[in-house]
Amino acid sequence: MDDLLRRYGSLVDEAIRRILPTETDEIGMREILGFKDGALDREAIQKSFTGPAWDLIERGGKRWRAIMMILAYEALGGDYRDVIDFSVIPELIHNGTLAVDDVEDRGEYRRGKPCIHRIYGEDVAINMGNTLYYYPLLTVLRRHELPHLKELKLHRTYIEEMLRLSIGQSTDIGWHRHQHRDLTEEHYITMVKMKTGSLVRLATRYACILAGADDIEDEIIRYSDAISTAFQIQDDVLNLIGDPKKYGKERGGDIKEGKITLLVIHALRNLKREDADRLSEILSKHTTDQSLLDEAIELIKKSGAIEYGTKFSLNLLDEAISVLESVLRPSEARESLIELSRFLVLREY
Repeated sequence: MDDLLRRYGSLVDEAIRRILPTETDEIGMREILGFKDGALDREAIQKSFTGPAWDLIERGGKRWRAIMMILAYEALGGDYRDVIDFSVIPELIHNGTLAVDDVEDRGEYRRGKPCIHRIYGEDVAINMGNTLYYYPLLTVLRRHELPHLKELKLHRTYIEEMLRLSIGQSTDIGWHRHQHRDLTEEHYITMVKMKTGSLVRLATRYACILAGADDIEDEIIRYSDAISTAFQIQDDVLNLIGDPKKYGKERGGDIKEGKITLLVIHALRNLKREDADRLSEILSKHTTDQSLLDEAIELIKKSGAIEYGTKFSLNLLDEAISVLESVLRPSEARESLIELSRFLVLREY
């Protein structure tokens, strides 16, 4: 798995440099924006967009959404070279969401370094993140001529998934601002399918559209929803018990932000009333006090939520693999996609 991530990750990184050069090129930017006249301030764009974007991109990341698109396309019989540029779209959008999320969550660290807004300011981080939502799609489409109907499908899919992503984030924000105690697992799963699942669906749906495999798109969406939800639950687990040096985020950051996760929902439903009230109280504080964060983590562990969440995500992994095996012909690419799926759920970082 490490070899596959390095090999495909390097291809994705090369494509990112093609789509978003590390140094702002005024001529290239004019072509993307469609401006033939006028004066662009290259230095301003570099300092407030390109430079901060590359600061975040170069910190790492597994590029797994991009790799998932490539593997899905190969498993559908295509050549990775046909979609390598397109794979950059969900990857750059993902980096944009990280910068904006960190402002919204008042984050301190991202990938082992201070968050973008801590270095460049909130205005730069928000605008840079928003720019990454739009920049890659237009840039890639300007580089690749596609049949009109296929391009239309890409645009529609992009709009659908970006709206779902934003509504998912709105839901998550609403929860940790207003502390709902009556939320169900179904509420959580729907939120995750929007917030986390949207870019996974964007990647796999793009693979289907570009491969001309519209007939299996519904099943590929089933796979995407299952694997993205399993991934998010594992992420929630790692936020509580993972090694911050490997994980790259603050331990207990979700508690600090007051986030309602599957683990929290399980804990609030299964702890004694006194313990559940105490957990809810700590979540509402949005505290940075490590002793309180540790207390909340212990309450969640006491409820059996870690084991419950782990089992839940493993069941979703089995469902995801079953879908892949039912709709994709046996191939090296299919097996690699299955291995990537396992890695996303069984990872420790």
